Amino acid sequence: MRTMFLPALAVLALAGCQTGNHSATNPKAAAPASPSERLIKLADDIEKRGESGTAIALYQKAAALPDARPSAYVKTGDAYMRAGYPAQAAKAYEAALAKAPNNGEAMLGLGSAMMESGDYNAGMRALAQAAPLVNTSSSYNRLGVAQTLSGHTQEAQVTFGQALKMAPGDLDIETNMALAAGLEGNAGVALPLAQKLVSASNAQLHHKRNAVIVYGLLGQGDQVRAAPPVGLPTQEINKLLSQAQSIRAKGSTQAKAQALGSVLG
Repeated sequence: MRTMFLPALAVLALAGCQTGNHSATNPKAAAPASPSERLIKLADDIEKRGESGTAIALYQKAAALPDARPSAYVKTGDAYMRAGYPAQAAKAYEAALAKAPNNGEAMLGLGSAMMESGDYNAGMRALAQAAPLVNTSSSYNRLGVAQTLSGHTQEAQVTFGQALKMAPGDLDIETNMALAAGLEGNAGVALPLAQKLVSASNAQLHHKRNAVIVYGLLGQGDQVRAAPPVGLPTQEINKLLSQAQSIRAKGSTQAKAQALGSVLG
């Protein structure tokens, strides 16, 4: 599933830039950047123009400089992930961890890269270590996705609950929690969330699609057909419910999770 069983494995935003006022009052903030930092800034600007290949080459060059910090490798890994190369991203994150074993961003990236490559169990282990280090709703959301895809749906619901404490009402996290609960037939948790996702004014189509799957996992497809989500054609709703029915027919929760990963991956 993608981080929302969505672009769940989208790269976390890193620390923002300092404000102009801060630079004006802090002489150190105006000091010339190191060679690696200058290259990283150049790579950032080039990547924004859509030249990902050139940007990655510059990130790699920055990481190879003697003054480079582990964050340079993390930036390289993040760029590889955005470009769709999780195996290369994993190598960059591993290089960062070789320099700083407790770097939460590097461990988070490594776990996400493993997930994107289909190694859910290894990704789950890495993300379990990274989430408390990074301690953001996004990091716990990623861990919950990994737990879900590995068949650990009860643990996933606890993890998503932790994420929601940090980001109450986040529809992406609520969607993932509904899917995890739906996989094990926990209608008490899944159904209210699915109902919210279908009717929420700020729900996007991907939220509604996943809500339809949740209804299907719970064997309540008739409710969706009776009051179909706005924006989804009947043919698509029927297809989603058919997929959910196939998932529901699997024997174990782990088998269901694997099937769900194939549908949403």
